[in-house]
Amino acid sequence: MATTDPQRLAELFIKDRTGEKTASTIYNNRGHLKTFYEWCDENGIESVRDLDGETFLEYKFYLRQSRRDTTIRNHFSTLRTFFRFCDRIDATETDQNLATKLESPDFSKGDLSRDVMMDFHEVERLLEYLQKFEYATTRHAMFTVFWHTGCRCGALRGLDLSDYKPLKQREHGRYALIQFKHRPETRTPLKNKYDGEREVIIWPEYAEIIEDYIQMKRPDREDECGRKALFPSPSGRYSKSNIQAIIYALTRPCHYTNECPHDRDQDTCEAAYYESASKCPSSLSPHPMRRTAITYHLEEKNWTYEAASGRFDVSGDVLRNHYDESTAEGQRKTRAAHFFDGDQGVL
Repeated sequence: MATTDPQRLAELFIKDRTGEKTASTIYNNRGHLKTFYEWCDENGIESVRDLDGETFLEYKFYLRQSRRDTTIRNHFSTLRTFFRFCDRIDATETDQNLATKLESPDFSKGDLSRDVMMDFHEVERLLEYLQKFEYATTRHAMFTVFWHTGCRCGALRGLDLSDYKPLKQREHGRYALIQFKHRPETRTPLKNKYDGEREVIIWPEYAEIIEDYIQMKRPDREDECGRKALFPSPSGRYSKSNIQAIIYALTRPCHYTNECPHDRDQDTCEAAYYESASKCPSSLSPHPMRRTAITYHLEEKNWTYEAASGRFDVSGDVLRNHYDESTAEGQRKTRAAHFFDGDQGVL
């Protein structure tokens, strides 16, 4: 009779995947499953046949006490694959359908919270991929500006070549500048109009990518208003939907890791095509990626709400209530930075 013990099945699952998946994937799978089977043990669950949809909800509530929703989504992605493995080796009941239960709205993309985010580690992997395989391309430079400034799509598409001020030694150090301007008369308004205009500092490591793009890859063309976009499209200037499609495409794990965390066949997966990249369960649109960028600066860089507000064109109250998805510890550090000399870096 097949074993039904969660820990033993997890060990078999990892052993079965070792050699087929990368070390980082195995590492993540092992960590997710260890958390799960230890929780099962603490709650008296000795067999996967004792699991049901209500159990998974309880587990989700448990994870929410200490983890971001994007991390929880990754946990459940691993569990879906794990339970398909359990079904395959007859460890579960015939009519249990545990993997299917984990595809319900309670656990699917976009339903774990009002918005999801990308794990910071995954963002690092994406940036490393772009640096190595798409260096200084339009997509690389565009994502660099998007991530580093946390700007909205409308602000990104509205940037002109002249809005970028090159890297040089300035008053407080060596850095570049980007100016976001409200230009409604030529069809590139900012969401907060003239109140949204701002000058943002670009750190050297990012500025070098942008300047290499300008010098080597940027097409020299004008839009329909006779302006030179920082990121020209074949027709002159990208639309918001064009930028959204690029973000969806870049954030698919198969694009920057050449692996699918959902065990889909990349040759037949519909999300493998650029036009349907949004159908990947892990791909993200610009809004949650903007939230990720803002939260990264609040939590990892210990920026104050005041400092982040000016850079990202968002009020302090909105940052607290809608954009800061950091952990309780991260939020405490953010508040403390108002009173102590936090590591603000260069804004």
